[in-house]
Amino acid sequence: MKKSETNGSKPSNLYVIGAIISIVLCVVGGIISGKVVFAFYTLFASLVTCIVFIILTGLQYKKTIKTFSKDLDSFKSGDFSHMIEPKAYGLLGHVASVVNHVISDVRSLIESFFNLSLSITQASRKVTSTSDNATGAIEEIAKTIDEIAKGASSQAEEAQMGVQVVDKLSDQINFVYESYSGITNETNKIIDLNTVGLKAVTTLRDKSKETYETSEKIFAVVENLTNTTKDIGLFVESIENIAEQTNLLALNAAIEAARAGEAGKGFAVVADEVRKLADQSRKSTEEINNMMQSIQEESALAISSMEIMKKVSQEQNLAVDKTNSSFSDIANAIDYIVEKINDVNKAVIKMQEDKSEVISAIENISSVSQQTAASSQEVAATTENQLKTLDDMKVASQSLDQLVKQLDTKLKKYKLR
Repeated sequence: MKKSETNGSKPSNLYVIGAIISIVLCVVGGIISGKVVFAFYTLFASLVTCIVFIILTGLQYKKTIKTFSKDLDSFKSGDFSHMIEPKAYGLLGHVASVVNHVISDVRSLIESFFNLSLSITQASRKVTSTSDNATGAIEEIAKTIDEIAKGASSQAEEAQMGVQVVDKLSDQINFVYESYSGITNETNKIIDLNTVGLKAVTTLRDKSKETYETSEKIFAVVENLTNTTKDIGLFVESIENIAEQTNLLALNAAIEAARAGEAGKGFAVVADEVRKLADQSRKSTEEINNMMQSIQEESALAISSMEIMKKVSQEQNLAVDKTNSSFSDIANAIDYIVEKINDVNKAVIKMQEDKSEVISAIENISSVSQQTAASSQEVAATTENQLKTLDDMKVASQSLDQLVKQLDTKLKKYKLR
């Protein structure tokens, strides 16, 4: 730091004082010695010398004051990069010392203002940044709270709807419970009918078995009848052969009787009767043959029908077995249904018992949701106030930043180094 010099010195002042004292002593000595003229000349010379010294000293003080004034003008323009280095003593030296002290204080104050301005600028920017971040966060919180409030309101409405649905469900449960007795009665009727059906199927199966056995017996009888008719056919064929031979013999006997004349007439009558019997036998065998053929045809039809009957009987037995199995499955299914109906009845009873608790729980949820919605609205209002406060703080911070910039602009005119 440069220091300004103030001219003028303490010895020059002492010289003036010494000269004045010398003049006074010379004048006093001249007067005492009686040399008054010499004393006056000496006084005059001394006065001239004093005046010269005073003028020189005045000029020196003028120069010192001019330099001092120039320094003060530089201070006025804001240049505090130097201080006054006084070489004068007395009042000017004291003033210079006081001014230097003031300059030092002003310089420290301006430096403090510079540092304070920098700190305030940094703090203001930090506050602005923090305010922006906090504003964004609070806006997100406000959105979230608004969504929570909407969700809570929606949940409360849905809870109220849930209560209504549970009431309707309760009516349905009561209807199911009341219908259970009717279902139980109908199920019991089905069980009874299924039992009757099982008995009927069992009887049908037994009867089918008897029918099958009877058809087997009839089939055996018809088969035996067919075989017997075949045997009878053989016998009839033998009779036909005998009748033909008898007819031939009767014819021969008639021929011989005719040859015998009157003696053979009686034999001819017998032969004629024998021939008639042979003809009747032949006709009878033909009729028997026709009858046997008809019997054989009917027996064949009977055997065919019995075969069909056996097949139908077997199929009937299979159908009866399947029907019996179906009734058994129906019985098992009914037992399962009855078991499940009992389970449903127990569940319905349990639902009736839990119904009031469910309704109470849903009403509590609705109440809590309404409280949550109200609290969310209060928090939303508080958040809006916080946002307004942050906006105000941001505006204040920006205003402070502008003031600091203005202060910096004013402080920049001061020169400290």
